[in-house]
Amino acid sequence: MVAEAPGRSNPPSEEAGIPLARSDSDSENLRRRMELPGHVGRYVLVMLGGVILAASAGLWFTHPSAVADALLVFGLVLAVLGVVQHLLLVRGRAHWPDQAFLWSDGLELVLHNGEIRAAPWNDPKFVLDVYCRPVRGVSDDEILLVWKMDARVPPCQLSVVGFDQLRMAATAHGLDVIEFRTGNRRRDMHAYEIRAPPASTASVTTPARSVPGEA
Repeated sequence: MVAEAPGRSNPPSEEAGIPLARSDSDSENLRRRMELPGHVGRYVLVMLGGVILAASAGLWFTHPSAVADALLVFGLVLAVLGVVQHLLLVRGRAHWPDQAFLWSDGLELVLHNGEIRAAPWNDPKFVLDVYCRPVRGVSDDEILLVWKMDARVPPCQLSVVGFDQLRMAATAHGLDVIEFRTGNRRRDMHAYEIRAPPASTASVTTPARSVPGEA
């Protein structure tokens, strides 16, 4: 991808691409907050499953019964769910966006595992969501880019300047930028949908049929 010359009506430019992602400590804190439910969930499920398995195994050896069998199955299910939660957490870390770049011909994410997600401006399936939400004690909003074209990619935190550049570039390339607000106050959360415009439907003209006998 090659960047264009800067301007208020054109996308910002830089030879190596314009970085959009927020790279300070707040970005790392966001990742930890988003992973927290997964962390807690996997430990709770595995520990609870292990306790129930141990108790049901002791009960099954001393007093075999349908209750012991049910507890054994229940404990095994919880343990398996804990393992699944762990695998989902590992997958989420691998797909975490480390960087986001703006190019003249599209947008690009660099994931933690080295993979690239790229979306050209002219892609008819181009669609992003951006959520701007206030954070208590912080002057700047937390801005989250949701890559709707791949559900495996976690949200990417953008800088304020990066989000402004993204909106400017999307508008310059003819994409629809639609804003949704949750309230009228300045510090209320609001969202943006950036998507390719709907395909224009060409009108089909039916040729006139000649009537026999007409000149």
